[in-house]
Amino acid sequence: MQLHAAWKITETDDLEIQHGIFQGNSLSPLLFCISLIPFTGQLNKMNTGYEEHTTKTEVSHLLYMDDLKLIGNTEEELQ
Repeated sequence: MQLHAAWKITETDDLEIQHGIFQGNSLSPLLFCISLIPFTGQLNKMNTGYEEHTTKTEVSHLLYMDDLKLIGNTEEELQ
């Protein structure tokens, strides 16, 4: 697994997942959204995406439950 933090990449050994939460469990959506908080924070810091013209708000991604849409002006931004 690779962890990108503080502008460097840290590589760890493979993680073995032994147990999980089944889809349909009431905790499943909450834990999924919590697990994406660091990811969305990094996306917000990247200064990429679409700028809404009236409010000048930048949108780099849209997240709704288990659906993630990445938004970029170029293919390089999406990479």
